[in-house]
Amino acid sequence: MSIPGPHLHWAIAAEGRAIVLPDGACAVVRTLANGEAAAVREVFDGMSERSRYARFGGAKPILSRRELDRLTAIDHDDHEVLVALDPETGRAVAEAHLVRDKTNRGVGEVAFAVADAWQGRCLGSRLAELLASRARELGIHRLRAHMLSDNSRSRALMRRMGRVAAHRYERGALEVEVALD
Repeated sequence: MSIPGPHLHWAIAAEGRAIVLPDGACAVVRTLANGEAAAVREVFDGMSERSRYARFGGAKPILSRRELDRLTAIDHDDHEVLVALDPETGRAVAEAHLVRDKTNRGVGEVAFAVADAWQGRCLGSRLAELLASRARELGIHRLRAHMLSDNSRSRALMRRMGRVAAHRYERGALEVEVALD
């Protein structure tokens, strides 16, 4: 997986960086500011019931204020979020979360959400590469994700991020951990 242009420089990440997708579309990726709930809500609103079910592991008709607060409590060390914007509308169309494990600072949990209109265009893969790069900068060398066991897109995304180091099935759910070699 490769991204055109120089590597993202985190000191200017809030300004955004254009990435070109294989279909020629462009998205602007930047870090999310602490408490920036509007972008998270825009991505959520762009997802179908099915996509929300896959992302949250169950039915999710709304995001509560408490959930939005948790998803946007960003400090750029223990919790980082990248957001992709449609440059034509300025609306957020995808997000990638990285939350450092409280007991093992070398491990981070990741989660991705992509609005339906942007799925299947490699935007999630581009965000995954950028998030893995950021994780390395933060000293995180293993990434973990929880997903429904039949979520083939999420499994494939994790395999693209690194070498699968561990996986565990439990009651229809799958936990995958990859090593960032």
